Amino acid sequence: MEKILSEWNRYNSELAHYFSNRDSTSALPVMKKAIALFKDFLFITNGLNEEFHSLGDCTIKPVNVAERLAFISSRPGLFHSYKQLAELFAEQEKQYARQTALNTAKNKRPE
Repeated sequence: MEKILSEWNRYNSELAHYFSNRDSTSALPVMKKAIALFKDFLFITNGLNEEFHSLGDCTIKPVNVAERLAFISSRPGLFHSYKQLAELFAEQEKQYARQTALNTAKNKRPE
């Protein structure tokens, strides 16, 4: 997971540079990689395999993730798509941390 987040941070800074310079053409291939990376992140944090499962199978996910991903995937060259993708990464990271903390607390509780 740390590898994915560090890769996202690299893409994020690259995309921020492209979009601040209004260079959506250069941002497009990086956005496509970042979208695929988010999908990997989503399935990994849910302990699922993307080949055999769908977004609906994920229990830990941001609100309206399917609709938001559809928007981002259909318009990857837009600044708004980049901002939505950044929000999805942040929300998924928080959801995963929350779930991990809950599971840890649940396992430490005496019965």
